[in-house]
Amino acid sequence: MKRSIVIQIIPLFLAFCLIPAAGFCEDVNIKKDTDITIKHTQSVEGVADEVIKMKDFDFELEQRERDRMKQWNIEDSTEAVRVGDAYYGRGELDDAIGFYRIAIKIDPANTEAHEKYVSARREEKCKVSTHYYRAMEYYRKGMKEKAIDELIAELKENPDNEEARIKLNEIESE
Repeated sequence: MKRSIVIQIIPLFLAFCLIPAAGFCEDVNIKKDTDITIKHTQSVEGVADEVIKMKDFDFELEQRERDRMKQWNIEDSTEAVRVGDAYYGRGELDDAIGFYRIAIKIDPANTEAHEKYVSARREEKCKVSTHYYRAMEYYRKGMKEKAIDELIAELKENPDNEEARIKLNEIESE
């Protein structure tokens, strides 16, 4: 008889002790889930803010390009290619590449613009060091501080790079 009472009491005892413990664990898990949700929401909001900033920045770049096209009275892609060729002829690869890109945006089927763009990019990569190349990419994107940092790094490695020195002075004076 003692044995049957013990067998009946053990499940009651376990039920009594484990149910509150299970409930306690669930509260902790809910708390953890809530913290994770809050952190996730904050990180999602941060990413959303960055996406909005990037879209604004892209819009600003496109606006600059439209203004540049108006300045040169560019209405079709062949005119943009001609302006790019003029810059290319003077050795100003950055500007030439910019106008070839404009020509491609105006008419994506313009194979001449694509070929000249690829050719100018290849020549630019062969001609300049990685620091100078990165600086020009940053400058094209409007990130002047990063461009300046890269140009300074370039001049530390190659103090005789007159093109980098001129571009650094030009950017700093803006």
